[in-house]
Amino acid sequence: MEILKYGAIAVLIIGALAVLVCAVKGGKPLKSLLLNAFLGIAIMAVIDLTSKFTGVHVPINRWTVIGAAGFGVPAVCGFLILPIIFK
Repeated sequence: MEILKYGAIAVLIIGALAVLVCAVKGGKPLKSLLLNAFLGIAIMAVIDLTSKFTGVHVPINRWTVIGAAGFGVPAVCGFLILPIIFK
């Protein structure tokens, strides 16, 4: 179980570095990171607001909000796919 924990931490660090590198290469890193965070949190809010109609639910807690703010739309897509994978 320790291997999974350390593997997940390594993947998150690599993903964070990839997001930072892409933001810096874009020329406006602060604008890019803030837009990424806003879009991730906005999509989480839309999914939460429409969960009664669609049946799709992503639990809102500090880890999912941090993931959505840090990694944006790909993190939210990952939150939607993970329950399908581990069912």
